[in-house]
Amino acid sequence: MSRAKSKKEDLIAQAEIYEKELSEEVGEIKQQIKEKGSQALLIGGVLLGSYLLYSLLSGSEKKSKLDTKEGSSFLGGAIKSYAIALALSLAKDKLVEFLQQLEENNQEVTTKK
Repeated sequence: MSRAKSKKEDLIAQAEIYEKELSEEVGEIKQQIKEKGSQALLIGGVLLGSYLLYSLLSGSEKKSKLDTKEGSSFLGGAIKSYAIALALSLAKDKLVEFLQQLEENNQEVTTKK
């Protein structure tokens, strides 16, 4: 009986070790998902903001026809172009940063295996 009891205690100890390791890995995965989700949300927000800014500044076709009749200014067009370029540049930077972090995490995962 003592042999069976000691084997049972060993198995219980091993199960506790595996449970602890699994809970740590799950915690790490949750943290990575949280980070990636926030980055994706930020990138989406920048892209949405860029689109909205473009929509507001470009206006509809009817509006642009009215502007050409009234003589739209060169300065207004330049500001629109600059704002769109700036927003797209920010979105590009965030996407590049996200992809670099994703690649680093993939390298870490492959080196751990």
